Amino acid sequence: MERNKMMDLIEWKHKKNRLPLLLVGARQVGKTYLLNEFASKHYRNSIYINFELEPQMKSLFDKDLKPDRILSDIELIYMKKIVPEETLIIFDEIQLEMRAVTALKYFAESLEDYHVVGAGSLLGVAIQRENYSFPVGKVEIHNLYPFTFDEFLKGVGADAYLPRIKASYDHNEALPDAIHDQLIEKYTQYLYVGGMPAAIKEFNRVNQSIIDFDRMVQTNLINAYIADMSKYTTSGEVLKVQAIYRSIPDQLAGDQRKFKYSVVEKGAKALTYGSSIEWLLLSAIAIECDMVNRGEIPLSVYRDPKSFKLYFSDVGLLMAMTRVPYMTVAKDDEHNLFKGAITESYVAQQLKSKGYDLFYWKDNANEVDFLLQKESDIIPIEVKASTNTRSRSLKEYIRQYHPQVSIRISKKNFGLSEGIKSVPLYAVYLI
Repeated sequence: MERNKMMDLIEWKHKKNRLPLLLVGARQVGKTYLLNEFASKHYRNSIYINFELEPQMKSLFDKDLKPDRILSDIELIYMKKIVPEETLIIFDEIQLEMRAVTALKYFAESLEDYHVVGAGSLLGVAIQRENYSFPVGKVEIHNLYPFTFDEFLKGVGADAYLPRIKASYDHNEALPDAIHDQLIEKYTQYLYVGGMPAAIKEFNRVNQSIIDFDRMVQTNLINAYIADMSKYTTSGEVLKVQAIYRSIPDQLAGDQRKFKYSVVEKGAKALTYGSSIEWLLLSAIAIECDMVNRGEIPLSVYRDPKSFKLYFSDVGLLMAMTRVPYMTVAKDDEHNLFKGAITESYVAQQLKSKGYDLFYWKDNANEVDFLLQKESDIIPIEVKASTNTRSRSLKEYIRQYHPQVSIRISKKNFGLSEGIKSVPLYAVYLI
């Protein structure tokens, strides 16, 4: 399956001042597959070391962290010559051997011609848990997220739509209704299937039949995440992390979707559960969106630390955990509050995958779903689950802050009206 991140990896390969690369993200988002594809297509040969499958390989870093000695030992173990510029060395599940992370610093300083990448699913958690000093400035970090909608279209053989979507987005020109309706259907399928590679593989296995799609694939992923919470937290913390994770759908079910500790446990406070939320964010299985009360640069200084929203990192997992039927999201029903939550979660997932920090704006009477800071601009975004495009809050934000660009996301076609750019739900990945 084709991933957009491949272009970043190719660019990294050809950099003059290349640093070792770390690819991080939640479990099962496709890090291993992507790196092996990268190796097979762009290198003469590669050496793949997985510290979970081959724990004995941790001993490579017992004696010292000298790159020359480490490479010599790897060559001897795998009986394969490591050639500068031609061999890709992959350290997978690198969070299980933190000395390997430290070693990347020395590869950066003394062996620039060697191409080394590491991948980790819980690297941030491991660094925090072990009070570990990360080699800042000595590695290039990339995040891999679940499939975005454009990657999903490629994965299900519908990539022919992509040039038309891009052209309409760039020129604010509506697509023909027949094409627009087909894409809304594909978007609805994406909500149900989500962006996890195993789920997309299952969707293709059943010939893209929603009726035959087995949600057990997603349930297994959720259970794997919950199992990781047991392995990578203390016994006292694990129940809190699991409680926060399971509460996210309930948090999103309210009118405002603001996270409330009382939903997790009556009388609960940030002091008790704050570290549990941090665990979920570091493991990349949850996404945070912070509230700001001013639409000014830099947004981060106006955030309210007590007010935020949490989303699942994959909308398909949210749908699976809550057992939402396909027809609930397929039909237009603007009065279904949880459908709005699903739509907002989808948008958060797409925007986070683009590398944006997520904020939302709120004053006494108005709320705009997302604010994005892009260089010197702040882009307000309002999200609608259906074709309803009433935008009182967005218009009030525009009146107060006069943004260069304002966006309304909905099931409506492309267009531009009253200074607001209309972006269909299937084109969020282009923002």
